[in-house]
Amino acid sequence: MAGSEFVEVLVGVGSARIRDLFKRAKVNKPSVIFIDEIDALATRREGIFSGGTTSQYNAATQERETTLNQLLIELDGFDTGKGVIFLGATNRMDLLDPALLRPGRFDRKIRIRPPGAKGRLDILKVHAGKVKMNASVDLTSYAQNLPGWTGAKLAQLLQEAALVAVRKGHQSILQSDMDDAVDRLTVGPKRVGIELGHQGQCRRATTEVGAAMTSHLLRRLHNANIEFCERISIHPRGERFSQIVFHRLDDEAYMFERRPQLLQRLQVLLGGRAAEEIIYGRDTSKASVSYLADANWLARKILTIWNLEEPMTVHGEPPPWRRSVSFVGPRMDFEGSLYDDYGLIEPPINFKLDDDVAKRTEELIRDMYEITISLLRSHHAALLKTVRVLLDNMEISGDEIEYILDNYPEETPLKLLLEEENPGTLPFFETENGLDLELSFLAPSEVEIS
Repeated sequence: MAGSEFVEVLVGVGSARIRDLFKRAKVNKPSVIFIDEIDALATRREGIFSGGTTSQYNAATQERETTLNQLLIELDGFDTGKGVIFLGATNRMDLLDPALLRPGRFDRKIRIRPPGAKGRLDILKVHAGKVKMNASVDLTSYAQNLPGWTGAKLAQLLQEAALVAVRKGHQSILQSDMDDAVDRLTVGPKRVGIELGHQGQCRRATTEVGAAMTSHLLRRLHNANIEFCERISIHPRGERFSQIVFHRLDDEAYMFERRPQLLQRLQVLLGGRAAEEIIYGRDTSKASVSYLADANWLARKILTIWNLEEPMTVHGEPPPWRRSVSFVGPRMDFEGSLYDDYGLIEPPINFKLDDDVAKRTEELIRDMYEITISLLRSHHAALLKTVRVLLDNMEISGDEIEYILDNYPEETPLKLLLEEENPGTLPFFETENGLDLELSFLAPSEVEIS
């Protein structure tokens, strides 16, 4: 039954329904009683003189509390011989009455969290059996890269992919349909009527390629344990004019991140501005401003909260994501209850701390930026080639970036790229990899990078 079915503004109706429910359960034992949304009838009791949120102690409140009292009576003194198991479900456990949660009434409290990577894969396989899926689609990649998605959200993903496949006239769901469905659910549908000009597309493509290529080069040259790019798109979607999808690592890789790994991730965030400076000189734009904001946040966190730089910051600063909770509900702070329990949020003893942190943050970002500039400058030809391919095709995959890095190694002269007849194409990639990629390498490009 649902919790709301018990509550009516009629004296004694809810209590009678509780008694009848348990009577039927005991007659038909062994049995299970399950009440969904139990917070509807088991809300914390306030009383007549309570200073609660309700302005008056009305008949509805009295009826609900009478129903709760009857439920508490039925639950009290349960033993294993009665053969009745009572289950309740709610997503507002903070509203439940404390008397209902004490041992003897509810002996187990099970929090249902979103599934992990393995659970998401199993859920996708269940829903994939209900649609016509192409054998080439790799569900493991989607299970890995969609942390926090629930079963309902994953089911919606496959429904959306099926709709995309029908619109495109495909006989089955292809990998491109799944990618399009993920983009529609995370960023939004493609924006109609808004098209960037050539200059805008070049800036966005350069920024995204810079971040993606930095991650690939770090993995190649330094064996970095960081995310690599799966694909880049410069189709305007939602509020964004471009997007990059990184392949997420396994959950364990994020539990104990080491300083080298975090600094390499900082380089990836700085890669967009570095690529823009390499191609355009100091004529940079604000296309990479969101990456720079994330880089600043990560650098400050490395210095103050994780204390991974020397000298250590003895008194850290509050995490930037803390906000005052404006409603009565579940906890919203990101780090759990550590800061509230131990009172670590207070003015710093060292009043120069903010200035020191700002200075050290600036130095750390400057050092990492110079390393990133040097890394991308040595692969200038590969960077230009990737930007040109992205501009011609509007999308590019991580495999294509790897292919470009293989064929345009370090210190490749730019004149080789300029001498190509169609620099925005990859004529041999499709043949060598045996992939069904829609590369328009037969048509010459009309776009030139200045």
